[in-house]
Amino acid sequence: MFDFHIHLARLPQKRQLTQLLLDKNYDFVAIACEPWEWDEVNMLKMEFSTEIKPFKVSYGLHPMIATQVTDKMLADLRQYLKEDKQAMVGEAGIDKRYPGYNDGTQDQIFMEQARLALELKRDLQIHCVGDYMHVLKLLTEAGFPQEISQGQKAEHLHVLSRIQEAPRPIFHRFGGDTNFVKKALPYGALFSLHEDSFRKKSTAAAIPHIPQERVFFETDADESFLEPAELLEELESRLESVRAAYAKCRE
Repeated sequence: MFDFHIHLARLPQKRQLTQLLLDKNYDFVAIACEPWEWDEVNMLKMEFSTEIKPFKVSYGLHPMIATQVTDKMLADLRQYLKEDKQAMVGEAGIDKRYPGYNDGTQDQIFMEQARLALELKRDLQIHCVGDYMHVLKLLTEAGFPQEISQGQKAEHLHVLSRIQEAPRPIFHRFGGDTNFVKKALPYGALFSLHEDSFRKKSTAAAIPHIPQERVFFETDADESFLEPAELLEELESRLESVRAAYAKCRE
């Protein structure tokens, strides 16, 4: 996997970049977390993705728009996911910086998407800025299964045994600590690492406790920090930085 979390629709020159990524046989997950992004990513997939050169997408509702979500948006999200049987759900989650964090609105919209992921057996891309343990509580309330007791050692876990059995939570741009990793592993959790994941000491210390088969790398690239020129080179550079930081923390 080249890039486990990229906001393709938000990038400048998105059509040219999509073609370059596929020409290089780079695998990626194109994240679409607002309705307008769903349309854009769907069009890119129809234009560029083929059986020989496919790419995966994820449709969801980001917590930044939780207070704006309508029943129609939720119905449309379901329809996109039913039409693309390979699509993930998300990114969904909670974020203390946005409205709806304190009054339960973000929780409600997250739960709607978690239950949809369970119903359709799709992995769930999760955004968390706030209380990681609260997200696990919500996953439990939604019905996400735990495959083993929480006390089992991480090295005894295997992700491949459950790929088709139940959806897995994917903690994107992971920023939790060691205790959270141990609590999340029984859910079959995957962890998507970003450059920021290595900046917080508690997260850097937690990363070696994640089984390597559950680790992915991401840019989280969007319109905020990439220049239109030399986009692919910038993505490659950022991902190489993540890989180097991951190798160093496992030494």
